[in-house]
Amino acid sequence: MLSAGRPLVLDEQVTVPAFGSYTFPEPAEVALEIRRLGSGVEVEGTIDVVWAGECDRCLAEVRNRLHVDVSEQFSSVDDPMPFADNNVLEGQLLDVTDLARQLVDSALPIALLCSDDCPGLCPTCGKPRAAGCACPTLVER
Repeated sequence: MLSAGRPLVLDEQVTVPAFGSYTFPEPAEVALEIRRLGSGVEVEGTIDVVWAGECDRCLAEVRNRLHVDVSEQFSSVDDPMPFADNNVLEGQLLDVTDLARQLVDSALPIALLCSDDCPGLCPTCGKPRAAGCACPTLVER
């Protein structure tokens, strides 16, 4: 790809491994255009993936879609550091799976919630408050 000088269009499904409490029940849809840029590459496109997990407050099952716009540049100069900006490009080989994993993981919400106003679990009976637990609400003084 780097020596040819023509853009490479990639439209693939990529399996994204679980990250923390997030799982990915379906492969990510990765649509990228990769172009030569000096001694490196420019990658633009999108990643669409479905994530799932348990709400951090009420433990309800949550499933949602995530859309990531991709606009990255990588140098083809080898860097031995595993966390360098260029850890997905080795010579002329671009690790699309690892690129997708890194971009998806960094775009996930910090807290996995069913809704922003999730009331969580009742401290008395342990049932989800949103389901209408009948316990009295304690008022702090």
